[in-house]
Amino acid sequence: MGEYIKKTQFISLDSLLETLGSPTRRLILSKLSKVPHSTSDLAKSLGISRQAIHSQLNLLIDNNIVEDIDPDEKRGGKYRIKSNISVKIDITPDYYDIKYTATDVPNEIDSYKFRDLDCSIDYSKIRTPDQKIRFLGEEIRNIERDMLKLESKRSNLINQKECLILELKDIMNNQYKQKLEKMLKDGGVEERNIHKNLNLGKEIFFTMFFNPGRYFNKIRIDELLDDMFFSNMDRDERTERFFKVKPLLQDLSRLMNFLQEDDEDWFFDF
Repeated sequence: MGEYIKKTQFISLDSLLETLGSPTRRLILSKLSKVPHSTSDLAKSLGISRQAIHSQLNLLIDNNIVEDIDPDEKRGGKYRIKSNISVKIDITPDYYDIKYTATDVPNEIDSYKFRDLDCSIDYSKIRTPDQKIRFLGEEIRNIERDMLKLESKRSNLINQKECLILELKDIMNNQYKQKLEKMLKDGGVEERNIHKNLNLGKEIFFTMFFNPGRYFNKIRIDELLDDMFFSNMDRDERTERFFKVKPLLQDLSRLMNFLQEDDEDWFFDF
């Protein structure tokens, strides 16, 4: 698919990956996910100076990931995680996909409550703390097993998807490449630019097939450019790319009758 980024995220993907790329910050987040800690607690636990910990905490606070829960405490407050963050990265020789979400922790009204869980009825019948802990531990282990099954299924599905993409690449190279090359030459593209345009055409094609569900709905070329990671270009450069992509889309549409245009919108018509 490429990179899936919600427009309402409070942190960019680049900033998030840079933040999580630091082993020290990951250690701090690991600690805070279990128990709120002060700067002194973290410094002693990690064997790092308070100044270094303070610097890392400030960066996490600036990125809206961590908050100080005792800002008025003279001896230094404690910190906790204030956001829900999920990152999934899949990179293979024939597939690239990054999805991430970064949202504030839901308020009490929106969040899951223990009484909403299926196990809460059985749990309510348990009396002793030891039995309750044992019960909760077993439920957590069951959830972990289910999550591992889902991950295994997800990994298998990604392998299947990559296999299909490989077949698409084979069809593109053996059935459409020569036809597209001829269309480019007939359209006046100079010989020295043929290879570059062929590669761009294939990139357009596979960008759309990495997530074909997105292209069953009508989508404008600007959105395709975003999927191809041209979103950070200035206006002139983006316009230049637009007028390179549009004729290639039209050529691909003439070659493949399932790729359709409707008033500057593009979509798959399977």
